[in-house]
Amino acid sequence: MVSQGLAIVAAIILVASPTLASAREHTRVERVTFKDGRATLKGRIKGYAYADYVFPVGAGESMRLSLKTNRLSNYFNVTAPGAEEAMFIGSSSGADFSGTAPVAGDYTARVYLMRSAARRGTVANYALTIELGQTSASEPKGPDYADGLTGGPDRWEVFGLASGDSLTLRDRPSAGATSVAAVANGAILTNLGCRNTGGERWCQVQDPAGNRRGWVKGGHLREAAGPK
Repeated sequence: MVSQGLAIVAAIILVASPTLASAREHTRVERVTFKDGRATLKGRIKGYAYADYVFPVGAGESMRLSLKTNRLSNYFNVTAPGAEEAMFIGSSSGADFSGTAPVAGDYTARVYLMRSAARRGTVANYALTIELGQTSASEPKGPDYADGLTGGPDRWEVFGLASGDSLTLRDRPSAGATSVAAVANGAILTNLGCRNTGGERWCQVQDPAGNRRGWVKGGHLREAAGPK
């Protein structure tokens, strides 16, 4: 009887393995890049495969996600950082989600097919739109952030700009905010703290002399040893 039971289990594993292998092969994880707080992700999934889209949100910041698809069985879930269960489940709540982030960190939007459709090998073509920052974060920094976003080092060095380019210092953490000044490669800036706004990291900085203060995008900042 034991041998017969083991044979049945082995047979089940052999049958399931191609399906699981196929799902792994077509499953992907993608970090979202935003422009002015908005991103549209287009993709295709089949069967048990799914796509995970990872994006940073500040505590209290607004999120709006919507899914357009050619299959009624195609949905998305939203999961907060560190959570075991989704805060939004598309299969029971629909193709649109609007809310605020309970904590700061990386959120995940998973696009998937219902099991009944997955078993049939259904193929879905979709476009997932994510909008952030209509309501700014109430706690852009704090215990929910990883160390690098809680404030980072004492000083930043500007780097990675193309020849002749400069990094714009703005009065608010937004690409549409008023320009305060421009800083060049190699400039050393005092770090006053960073936040995620509209899916992008912005850092409030000040020149060591204290003459200029404003916000810059964090992609061209790296830790500096000290003022020059």
